[in-house]
Amino acid sequence: MKKVGIVTFHRAKNYGAVLQGYALQKTVQSLGNECEIIDYKCENIDNSYKPFQFSKSDPVKSLAKSVIMFRKRAKRIKSFSGFYNNYLKLSKKSYTDREMVNCKTEYDIFISGSDQVWGPGKEGVNPDSAYFLDFADDSQKYSYAASFGVSNVSDEKIPVLKSLMKGFQAFSVREQSAVEIVKKVTGEDAFCHIDPTFLLPCEEWKKIAVSKVKTPYILVFNVKPVKSLLDFAEKLSQEKNIPVIYITDNPQKKHQGFTYVSAPTVEEFLGYFLNAAYTVTNSFHGTAFSLIFRKNLFVEFETARGFNDRACNLLTKVGINREIKDGNAEETEILWDKVEEILNIERNIAIEYLEQITE
Repeated sequence: MKKVGIVTFHRAKNYGAVLQGYALQKTVQSLGNECEIIDYKCENIDNSYKPFQFSKSDPVKSLAKSVIMFRKRAKRIKSFSGFYNNYLKLSKKSYTDREMVNCKTEYDIFISGSDQVWGPGKEGVNPDSAYFLDFADDSQKYSYAASFGVSNVSDEKIPVLKSLMKGFQAFSVREQSAVEIVKKVTGEDAFCHIDPTFLLPCEEWKKIAVSKVKTPYILVFNVKPVKSLLDFAEKLSQEKNIPVIYITDNPQKKHQGFTYVSAPTVEEFLGYFLNAAYTVTNSFHGTAFSLIFRKNLFVEFETARGFNDRACNLLTKVGINREIKDGNAEETEILWDKVEEILNIERNIAIEYLEQITE
């Protein structure tokens, strides 16, 4: 048995970030290890979720938006705090970037991941070195399903990343493109493993899901700005004659027949996916939980801010073609037994890796 410290985006008020951290921790614990999420206080993350936001580049606009969004942001912070307290086992101490070295002697190994913990940052801005475990000894450094958040990195970023990625005992990443980036930067091979949310069986997620609505509904959840996702949801609602529940905090034009839900708790978020008759999303984790709960899903890959490679690759892997394009999507057959077979293979491969690095 090892004492394992996970370094991830657990302080983000983001459903996918929190749930993947929970799933990885619970899986590592299930293998007989003691496991804690290191309560790393990443300044950028903490600042981005403050109820009041101020931008020097556009002070008037940021001030106006903060006034409008203050209550919703405050509600989101409160919604997540219960999950942190009830389901995440955090380190007894919190650490700033300068203090992370102090936790080195408290754990046998560290795992960085999942989520976009290795995001290379903008040009001229270095990545956060804590997520590359720069505070740890080389013998303690591992990753699980870490993501760069991009499909390629510029030549200017390679020297910085190469320095940060020295000494890892094993590289596990979430996307095939990340395997290629690791090879390009370090010259070493990496494993490609599934997102931690798939490590837990459906029954485990059902245990913590909280249901708010019992009657049939179409669930809409987007992370990136949509292109035609809402138009499709509206048409689907009219065709199936069932209402839409839309989880969103963003102020926008209201759609007739939509019920808007702001900042549900993490447990309620799971419940909305669990009980939906249909799901319509452009979120990777929205796609993931639609698969976990075997939902009749439709996914927009081409968003208003680029292409969602992760969701596309995931559905391609399990043989599902349910893309929303130009406000339309075909309700093709989903072979759920085949989907589960593929996910089980991936799950077993990932758990074997976690067993090996913690033995």
